[in-house]
Amino acid sequence: MKERERVAIIDLGSNSARLIVVDIDRRGAYNLVYNQKETVRLGEGLAATGQLQEAAMRRAVGTLQVFAHMNQLFKVDKVLAVATAAVRNAKNGADFLRQAKKETGIPLRVISGEAEAKLGYLGVVNTLDIEEGIVFDLGGASTELTLIKGRKAQTAVSMPFGAVTLTEYLGARPNEKKLLELQNHLWDQLVGLSWLKDSGVPLIGIGGTARNIAKMDQRKKGYPFPKVHNYRLGKMAFQELYRSLAGMTLSQRRKVPGLSNERADIIVPGLAIVNALFDITSSQQFLVSGCGVREGLFMQYYQSRHGEGELVRDILEHSTHNMMLSYNLDETHAQHVASLADQLWQGWGDRAELGARERRLLRVSALLHDIGISINYYDHPRHSAYLVENARLFGLTHREQMLCAVMAGWHNGLSMKYVRNRMYSEFLDEGDWMRARKLSLLLAVAEALDTTQMQLVRRVKAGFDLENGLALLELELREAAVIEQENVNKLKKAFKKEFNLELTVMA
Repeated sequence: MKERERVAIIDLGSNSARLIVVDIDRRGAYNLVYNQKETVRLGEGLAATGQLQEAAMRRAVGTLQVFAHMNQLFKVDKVLAVATAAVRNAKNGADFLRQAKKETGIPLRVISGEAEAKLGYLGVVNTLDIEEGIVFDLGGASTELTLIKGRKAQTAVSMPFGAVTLTEYLGARPNEKKLLELQNHLWDQLVGLSWLKDSGVPLIGIGGTARNIAKMDQRKKGYPFPKVHNYRLGKMAFQELYRSLAGMTLSQRRKVPGLSNERADIIVPGLAIVNALFDITSSQQFLVSGCGVREGLFMQYYQSRHGEGELVRDILEHSTHNMMLSYNLDETHAQHVASLADQLWQGWGDRAELGARERRLLRVSALLHDIGISINYYDHPRHSAYLVENARLFGLTHREQMLCAVMAGWHNGLSMKYVRNRMYSEFLDEGDWMRARKLSLLLAVAEALDTTQMQLVRRVKAGFDLENGLALLELELREAAVIEQENVNKLKKAFKKEFNLELTVMA
């Protein structure tokens, strides 16, 4: 087996073309090493003529030539390239494919609407902790819809409208009459899908329109975290945004914070599609996925070689383990600390009001607590916190990721000095800070119990003697663990402050 493999994923859509390059090592650790997006408007003029226009094809081929050059620079071993609605719907789509292959060498493959919907679904379900929802992939010339139940795709369909094609219908500044006509048209197109009507499940958006909705809402609210994946907003917030943008001129929209200048002219019809989905499904919540067709294509390829089936069984465990491998953590030490922390949770969690979800956060932080050593051993908890805060950890809400970052930063003991000037203060409320302190203390105790990284403490049993005001910690030793016991004793003062109990250690 090769030491590593470089895989390039190309998604040529009706509005934009995207390239990602992912590095996979022989252990299965993968990491995004390059990302490029270009607006090509390949679907421009398609609705009126049924053909790809010469200027649009030149733009697309020029972009693909750049992508081919980047693939050479990154020494890519495998290219997975797909073309979607514009090429599949155009009468001259096959001619374009031949031209693109001849001038770039990239083997573009046209995928059906159903295949596109499946790839989008795989990108979502392998990166978002969802059991049910309606995924919509809003492109330039088509919109793919997939109903998810129990993480499984129940049904999928590709609709023949998108942000670019509908823009040509609305014009630069849509009036109320045109918008009403468009909403009626969209309703007529969607009402025949019985599984959409009043489903009430969350809407999950893929694509540039969905990401721009998140960015605009974040800027409006002063959201302190720039991540859009797994960002959530309600129906009322969305409709307020839609009404506001629909009443603006193009020049006004170009000045809206969070809205990409390249998308300002096509955002209103994109929002009209989302609005129609809100109305017909009676959904009240919208989730944004930063992962879609490209990630679905990659996961399909990756899982066929390193996984079992197309679905990752536990996305949080999977992405945490991928980080451990990517940063070459001492897995034996990390797993042992995580095991000890879990044993502490089992003994003390109920009284500390730490439930099953907190148990999972504690495990993630325990596994990644030393990740900052990859930057600098000295003050590595601070570096660990930064890396966890910005990691591609899937299956966590933004608030949960902040909690994990705080825990990683406090794994050698609680210190307000580190977090005082961070965004955490804007993100976490008083209850969150209480949970963070208690969870961090459990992690600090677990870390202290493997200070030498020799697993001298086999396991622990934690409990209480409430009558005497004691928290009991019984150690099962493989051999004498003097340093470990000394370091745990240093945490007694903090334990007393957080739990209002005296920590008693017995070996």
